[in-house]
Formats: sequence, structure tokens, C-alpha cells
Amino acid sequence: MNPFDFDLKVSATAVAALGTVLGALAQLRMAWRKEVLERARGVPATKKSRRGPVLAVFLLLVAAMVAGFALSQYLMMRQSDRESAALRGDLQAQVARISATAERLERVTVSDHSSIAPADGDRRGVEEASVTTTVGPCRAVGAAADGVAPVCTEQEALRVTLCSSVPSSAVVTATVLYARPENSPQPWAESRVAPGEGLGRARFAEKTFERSESKLTKQVCIGFSAWDGEQAYSARLVVTYGTSTAAREVSNTVVAPIAEAGK
Repeated sequence: MNPFDFDLKVSATAVAALGTVLGALAQLRMAWRKEVLERARGVPATKKSRRGPVLAVFLLLVAAMVAGFALSQYLMMRQSDRESAALRGDLQAQVARISATAERLERVTVSDHSSIAPADGDRRGVEEASVTTTVGPCRAVGAAADGVAPVCTEQEALRVTLCSSVPSSAVVTATVLYARPENSPQPWAESRVAPGEGLGRARFAEKTFERSESKLTKQVCIGFSAWDGEQAYSARLVVTYGTSTAAREVSNTVVAPIAEAGK
């Protein structure tokens, strides 16, 4: 029910009751004056004249009852509105407290996650394993002409496989390759090459491959070849992977030469 409509009804009832009261009072006053005048003239009172004040009093009582009922309803409605407003205020305060508590819990949860993050990152973080090898100058097959040593061809290259051991459960996220002449002062950071990219008379294979090493470890490998008859080449493989601390005791590097040197 709309409180505004109820207020209008109560107001209309109160106005009607007030009009009835005023009408009854006016009728009662007129009847009283008439009776006073008739008594002054010595006219005997009749039943009709005696019934007038009684009717006026009855109307006055009815009007008072209606007005009282309307007033009580109005006061009850006001009290209900105040109680409803107080209840709404309490509910809003409780909702605000719950929201504040939820925000505090959320901040505490985020803080706990942040404090746990380093340990979790240490347990499941990114690891690196690297292996480095050096391939010496090749010796070409065939006799020297005019005292000049024969030049090696790529088919006569010295070939090795660089393998880095990682846990069997590790997930390899990146492999980075480096190569440079053995006597080069160039730092490793500036010696990065792509798979299959030639570096003078040396080259990495086109892609890496994995192979099982034991029940706990596997190898990430790539081939490297050099066919320079005058200088050696150094090559490095860096493997980045995700793992657990249980596998940190595994050896990091294994170098396995697989090709024959030239005669």
C-alpha cells in the first residue's frame, strides 16, 4: 500500500469527522438556544424538541469515534514508517559491515597469496641448464698442393651434439644458441645465433630434439658442426624450462660427440 494514498484517506476521514463534529455542535447550540427561548416564553417541551439535543450528541459521538479511529490509524502508519526506516537503516549498516569485512578478507587473501608466491615460484619457477663445447679445426682428406693445406668442405665437418639434462617432467620453454670462434673476444651475450644459421664455417642444426636419459631425466639436444681448417669454434646451448625442486639434484650438462674426425 502506498503511504501517500493512505495519508490522503486518513486526512479525508479526519476532515469528514471534523465537519460532522462542527455540524453536531452547531445543531446542538441551535437546539439549546431554541429550548432556552421556548422556556422563556413558557412553551412546554415536546418530544421533538427533546430529541434534537440527543441526536446532536449522538452525531457528536459518532464523529468523535471516526476521528479517533482515523487518528489512531494515522499514528500507527507513522509509527510503522519510523520502524521501517529504522529497520532499513540497520540493514544498510549490516550490509556496509559485511562489505567492509569482505574487502578486508579479500585484501588478506591477496596478501597471503603474495607471501606464498615466492615459495611457489621457487617450487615451480623457471630453471636454466646450459652446456658448452669446443670443436677443433678440421683436417681435410687429400694431399696438399704447393704446400697449401687442403680446405675442408661441409661434408667433412666435425660434428658434435650438445645435450643438456633436465628432469623428465620438465617443460622446455626456450632454447638459446651461441657460437663464436675459439679465440674471439666477443662476449657470449653478443654471440647468439639462430638454429640453422651459418657462422663463418660453422653451423647449428635446424632444430633441437629430446631423448630419454633415465627414469628421472631427459636430454634436450642440438647438433653443431664446424669445417674450418684454421680455427676452432665454441658452441653453447641454454635450455629454459619449468620444473619442481625435487629434480634439482639432476646433472645439468652432458656432451656427446657423435661424429668421426677427419683423417
